[in-house]
Amino acid sequence: MTALKKTKAGSQKSGFRYIKPAKRRATQYEEITLHTQWDPKNFAQSGWFNLDKNGNPAWREDATKLQSTDWWEYRDPNAEWFRPFVKRQTDIGRSIEQSIAGAKRAKTFENFDPSWTTFLQTHHVAYRFAEYGLFLALCQAQREAGSDVVAQPIIFQSVEKDRHAQDITLYAMILEAEIPGFNDSQAKSMWMDAPEWQGLRKIIEYLLACRDWGEINLVVNCFIEPLASTLMCRELIQRNAPLHGDPVSAVIAQAAESDREGKRASSKAFIEMILRQNAGNADLIASWTEKWLPLAEAAAKDLIPLFSTIKHNAVNGQTAYENVHAEFCEFMAELGLSIALENAA
Repeated sequence: MTALKKTKAGSQKSGFRYIKPAKRRATQYEEITLHTQWDPKNFAQSGWFNLDKNGNPAWREDATKLQSTDWWEYRDPNAEWFRPFVKRQTDIGRSIEQSIAGAKRAKTFENFDPSWTTFLQTHHVAYRFAEYGLFLALCQAQREAGSDVVAQPIIFQSVEKDRHAQDITLYAMILEAEIPGFNDSQAKSMWMDAPEWQGLRKIIEYLLACRDWGEINLVVNCFIEPLASTLMCRELIQRNAPLHGDPVSAVIAQAAESDREGKRASSKAFIEMILRQNAGNADLIASWTEKWLPLAEAAAKDLIPLFSTIKHNAVNGQTAYENVHAEFCEFMAELGLSIALENAA
């Protein structure tokens, strides 16, 4: 990865061939992330040293329809690598644990509004299946992402999705111990059969059948997350949990929102790169938008009736959806995808 260069005095110093400009010193993020998996395109001159059972390499050009001149050009604006990622996840876990401990000391669980308790043991727990489904889809995407530096944010996001599903499950276990009669046994049937969840279940199941890693990455971060996930986590849970005497659910939802905010920047950088490298990617994204956006909007709209199942709402479900959709349109404009949005309308 390094190359020796002669100075005027005849001494030698190291430079990084994959850094642009080459004289710039590599950041710690770049040193740790770039080329951990070598590719014959750059350093693996003897070819791939690890193949799957079918003889395929880690990355193939046909694993996505997106066209890139250099997948290693990507840089995650968060510049996050394993150690800071683990620390951030630990901090999130600690904040949830402290929130639960504080709620126990204050005997908060005794004062939950009954409508909120019912929501938690049915629809809130059902939402963990959506998060776990996104975890599985992102696992598929990260395996075939075009380079290590592209794959890493997808890997981290998949783990975050699994963590969020577990956060919901663990909280339900706490509530079973603290609230007499609390029982989440109906949650799976809600996810499978309740009309409020069928739009989200449909798009996630389609996503699990998708084998284009670039398509999966775009659909999750540009459609599902800004619309359905934000409506559920931020608008329904985070804003309304305190109104029903529940400070813990707000902390759990805020943790998911914090993860989502970081991935917004990562997605923006990724899309800017692929549009810069190949203008034809814009037409492909437009076709994906036409295919997936109606499903994502339907998934979010299906969640609107959940607002009427609880006693207190900061805003009603329809207004919450309209606010989220307006933010989504602004996000698409930031990404330079307004034309794709118009073509899908």
